[in-house]
Amino acid sequence: MTYLLGAGTIRIEVTLSRALACSVAVAGSRPRGLNRMFVGRQPEEAPALAAQVFSLCGFAQSVAARMAVLNAADLPIGESEIRAASAGLLAERIFETLRALVLHWPVALPQPMAASAGLQLRSALQASQAIVARARTGSVAGPEFAVDVARLADAARALGVPADGDRSLAGSVLDRMEETLVAVAAFPSTRPDPLLPDDDDAVIELLCGDPDYAAMPHLPGRVIETGAYARKAGAYSITEPHLVRRLRARIADVATCLSDLAALAAGRQPDWTALAAGGPTPGTGGYGSVECARGRLYHQAEIGDDGRLSAYRILAPTEWNFHPAGPFVETLLSSPIGAKEEAARAVALLAVLFDPCVAFEVDVREDADA
Repeated sequence: MTYLLGAGTIRIEVTLSRALACSVAVAGSRPRGLNRMFVGRQPEEAPALAAQVFSLCGFAQSVAARMAVLNAADLPIGESEIRAASAGLLAERIFETLRALVLHWPVALPQPMAASAGLQLRSALQASQAIVARARTGSVAGPEFAVDVARLADAARALGVPADGDRSLAGSVLDRMEETLVAVAAFPSTRPDPLLPDDDDAVIELLCGDPDYAAMPHLPGRVIETGAYARKAGAYSITEPHLVRRLRARIADVATCLSDLAALAAGRQPDWTALAAGGPTPGTGGYGSVECARGRLYHQAEIGDDGRLSAYRILAPTEWNFHPAGPFVETLLSSPIGAKEEAARAVALLAVLFDPCVAFEVDVREDADA
């Protein structure tokens, strides 16, 4: 079964024994070598190229690239640019979270609800794109910006995002999704080990030192997760159903971003440290990290003696969450997920709530057939 469409595929193979996931294998076919497209270019070209290369979260990619090349050149980022970047990051994160939930949900929704959700998602896209366009030009102030923010909030509310908290609005599409999850397999009640800003130095050191690190990231002794659930790691009781907690974390993340965006529209300063970070790396290098919809994204750049980019590295959130020994596999392994179609649906729902940035396929088989 294929549930998502994108560049590359994650293949999830699950072997069942007595309705338990006794073996889980995850393998990706994501395109490699995109980093080489940046090498040899002028540093100032990197943000625009990043936005063009990546169809999902293109603004976040461009901000991470901008932070990387600024830090490589030992240049500061201005307050006005921080404000604009914050608006674009928040708007993109809101829409991309909602888009992934509505379009990739593997359980059929009632036709009228699905049609209404599609209309609201289109409205959210238009508002988000308008805000990102303003962010690119630095014009994130005034009544027109406030109108775009309100349009995005209205679309999110119509889909079920509350003004505060993590409980979907009654009768909404998100509420219907939560109802679906209550009856799904009981996954283990463990807390995630979140990827934090304090981890940036260690991650960047390993990223620069190991050419294979971007495809298989790790930190010693840890099973790292990144994304909305990791950001809300301490907010949930482990007695609540695991998948429900994951959905509510996504809802709460959108609600928080909407609140922060409204504060920006009201003239308040953004909390930049919660959205992005960066710094120099050894030699003539620098990095940028950004909290996008799927988690913490890294770009690292080096500038050669000729003033052009001599090295470039990108580490995406999906590589942590769908690592062969990562949190998705750890959560699924040994879980009671039922048999055949029931098991396939449980795996698909878990995968959607981990939110990969590429397609995934699920193959479930009984132990005797393996």
